[in-house]
Amino acid sequence: MQFIPQDIILDIFLFFIPFYFVFLFDRTTNLKSVFSSLGIKAIKPKDLIKSTLIIFIFLFFLSNTLSFFSVLFKVSDLDVVGEEILSYSLPVVIYFFVIRVFLEEWFFRGFLVPKVGIIFSSVFFALGHLAYASVIEVLGAFVMGVFLASAYKKTGNLLPNFFAHAFYNFAIYFLLF
Repeated sequence: MQFIPQDIILDIFLFFIPFYFVFLFDRTTNLKSVFSSLGIKAIKPKDLIKSTLIIFIFLFFLSNTLSFFSVLFKVSDLDVVGEEILSYSLPVVIYFFVIRVFLEEWFFRGFLVPKVGIIFSSVFFALGHLAYASVIEVLGAFVMGVFLASAYKKTGNLLPNFFAHAFYNFAIYFLLF
């Protein structure tokens, strides 16, 4: 998966499709209400830090567990993903790990979870990772999608998910070195 201008077009759709549906079907015209209905809400810093840390730890645990079993059963193909990610320039990495992560949480959790549920939103999230050509990446995206969707349902706020997801991606990136 190489970064191409179409990635920006995809990101525009990931941002505006939820807006369109909220405006069209929920008839929400107040911008603050749109963000709130899609999971972007005020949260106390202490609660944000606590929730982010818990989600991050669980993401890391799930990732390591999946990696362990993929190596144990000799189906690990994550080296393809690592090589791809390490080939990106730093601005592209930052773009993917900040902008794209926000848009993934916004679209897959904030928008799709209330509409289609945890499992289907996680299937769509996993399908979005097919471009890496890694079975374990897709399976991992599904498992982590289920966890992130469950965390969102529990907190009702995307901010802890966003920060945990971004920190997780950066941690994995730095571990690749």
